[in-house]
Amino acid sequence: MDVIFRNVSFTYDNKTNALENINLTLDSNLIHGIIGPIGSGKSTMLELMNGVVKPSNGKVIIGKYDLSNENGKFNFNKFRYDVGLVYQFPEKQFFCNTVGEEIAFAEKIFKQKNQDIKRRVIDVLKVVGLDESYLSRSPFNLNGGEKRRVAIASVLISNPELLILDEPTIGLDNKSKKRLMKLLRSLKTKYNKTIIIVTHDVDMLYEIVDNVIVLNKGKVITEGNKIEVFKNVEFLNKNNTPVPNIIKIERKIYDKYGIDLGYLPDMNSLVRAIANYKGGDQSE
Repeated sequence: MDVIFRNVSFTYDNKTNALENINLTLDSNLIHGIIGPIGSGKSTMLELMNGVVKPSNGKVIIGKYDLSNENGKFNFNKFRYDVGLVYQFPEKQFFCNTVGEEIAFAEKIFKQKNQDIKRRVIDVLKVVGLDESYLSRSPFNLNGGEKRRVAIASVLISNPELLILDEPTIGLDNKSKKRLMKLLRSLKTKYNKTIIIVTHDVDMLYEIVDNVIVLNKGKVITEGNKIEVFKNVEFLNKNNTPVPNIIKIERKIYDKYGIDLGYLPDMNSLVRAIANYKGGDQSE
């Protein structure tokens, strides 16, 4: 499901420009990351993609849905079924007393048969790495990583084509973050989901996204392949945008030792490359 912004601007109270003339296409079956400093327009872009607000000018089109249609001539319930949003704080989207009821909530709205709902709930729990023992537990009493996975499961139950996550790693320890990244990769590769992540966590983005969009002062200042975007350190620093730690380390190694390790996909790869280089150097 493609996401298209055509000449999109958004103004709060007819005076504050949150977004200005955004032209952007986020292709299907990829993981996209949206980053930028505070006040860059990330939250507004998320609200536009979620159908919460409409653009002041231009069009926001997600798949077959024109979210800028002034007459609102599309089925918003169907849109919500096809586009899933996982909030920054998962507990804010919980309504029910148990995990099983929470995940089944969307399906009940669409009047699915009870026996089908239970099967689908169990299936989607397995997808996010949780077992049937969670069905009777309160979603409010889970740890941060478990809450995030239940929130994702409650969205996946409707099998959306597009999944949007707002700051998904906030409050997660490193182990939970790794599990989340593994899950998101799986959703893309095994289930052909299009995923959009709005976050400040550039280290997580560097490991899992395909493309990066950088916002500043309501404008897209650069976009493209993650390595091409993140390796432009001076440009990112100039625009108050954080640089992934792996890029910083590679730069320091090059500046101090003249060793060009290239741009590696994750920290484990970097550690192996350093170890292999030292080994080769010692054997000479």
